[in-house]
Amino acid sequence: MTILYISQNGVTDHIGRSQVAPYVMGLARLGYDIHVLSAEKPDREDLVSRYAQEFDASGVAWTRVPYQNKPRYLGQARTQWELRAAARRIARMDRVELVHCRSFPPALIGWELKRDFGVKFIFDFRDFYADGGIAKASGLQKLLSHGMKRVEGPMIRAADKIVCLTERAASLLAEFYLWDRPDPASHFQVVPCCADFRHFDPAAVSEADKRRVRKRAGLTENDFVLIYLGSLGPDYLLPQMMALFAQVLAARPNAKFLFLANNGEELVGKACTAQHIPRDRIAFVSADRDEVPAFLCIADLSVIFIRADLSKAGCSPTKLAELFACNVPVIANTGVGDMDRIIDHERNGSAIVADFSEPTLRAAVDEALKPGVATNIRENSREFDLKAGVERYAKVYAELLQR
Repeated sequence: MTILYISQNGVTDHIGRSQVAPYVMGLARLGYDIHVLSAEKPDREDLVSRYAQEFDASGVAWTRVPYQNKPRYLGQARTQWELRAAARRIARMDRVELVHCRSFPPALIGWELKRDFGVKFIFDFRDFYADGGIAKASGLQKLLSHGMKRVEGPMIRAADKIVCLTERAASLLAEFYLWDRPDPASHFQVVPCCADFRHFDPAAVSEADKRRVRKRAGLTENDFVLIYLGSLGPDYLLPQMMALFAQVLAARPNAKFLFLANNGEELVGKACTAQHIPRDRIAFVSADRDEVPAFLCIADLSVIFIRADLSKAGCSPTKLAELFACNVPVIANTGVGDMDRIIDHERNGSAIVADFSEPTLRAAVDEALKPGVATNIRENSREFDLKAGVERYAKVYAELLQR
């Protein structure tokens, strides 16, 4: 019997490389027969070839459809239609017993497959997709988001298992939609975004590697490095991060702020000017995933500031797992996923802020810079190791397939 794993995110996307491919290959190594269906962006032939070989070696089948987003709504609808047609074809041909749907659009397909083919249905909820669109979008996108919100409850109730990234999301969804079930919690499995601790391993990063990435970023051995890892955009609070860096500078005059990002350099420059931070205190580097561990290993502190609202109740930043794997403490804000529970100075040398006032930011910097458990962050964060995440998914598969 086959497990059909549907993802609108491409395996060759950054998120697919960290949050799809490693999981399905790990599950295949445990003996599960998995067929991945994904929407892949153009001009990625080298990555497609690489992952096709890796999947083949792991015993994972892979069907790809072209990802389209132009014109905006018609392109997205075309992608959804291609995924749906391929999923139905696979369900007919491969004796699919279980469909695992990553996020909301694929879940619409999985819900249909459950109805038409009688397969078990895992809704891998990820985040509050519809609420995010309602909060941020306008026009037709907002209208579509309201439509998705109306079917969110029926899909949750139809799912044989709901996977969430956070305990907070599982609790909210149980309260919203499964309040009449005898044991609502039993319908959920929490699997936070994990990182491959074998890839993000400080022991595998040489001193020569560290010197090389410092040189590339324009940093010296004596610089105290605050790092931001990931994309930049409206959800990531750049002005507040710059305000935090001002407090880091006050505590560590030799500090530099390193942005390890593939977008937003112009935004960083504007935020730097607005906070009156000298531009030479900022470094901006774009790096491939294979290079990221070396950059993390030269960091002394990191920041994760994310806009907090209902849509972020299910947020589990992958970067948190990657930073903790490399023994980097974090300053984060409350109201995002399970951050209030996770961030703890005794366990991970980190600090959390309830607001972005100057005294609060300074107190957080002082807390994070206190002598603590920096060398133990990695070992104290094994719940975010890919191995633990694969085991949690395997528990769901075993339950639904009665193995």
